[in-house]
Amino acid sequence: MGWDHFLVRGKEKVLGENALILFTYNFRRLLNLIGITLFKKLCLAIKNKDLTQIRKDIEEYILVFGLYIAYFLQIILFLQIYRKKIRYLKS
Repeated sequence: MGWDHFLVRGKEKVLGENALILFTYNFRRLLNLIGITLFKKLCLAIKNKDLTQIRKDIEEYILVFGLYIAYFLQIILFLQIYRKKIRYLKS
């Protein structure tokens, strides 16, 4: 992440700064995984203490994302098999 030193001195302060760095890393990962709109819905659901609908939305998002990954892996597998056939035919 580009961090090669801490801006503070002392074990407690370094631990605090490290905790902030890791929090921002995890927060960025969360936003990249679920997106801004779903994150806003999640914040509203937590505020209203009604997590039933957001759970369904997250489950649907994960299922759709899983389908995209499966489709992408099928394409990669097909291309690898196709490449091997071309090499076999050329030789």
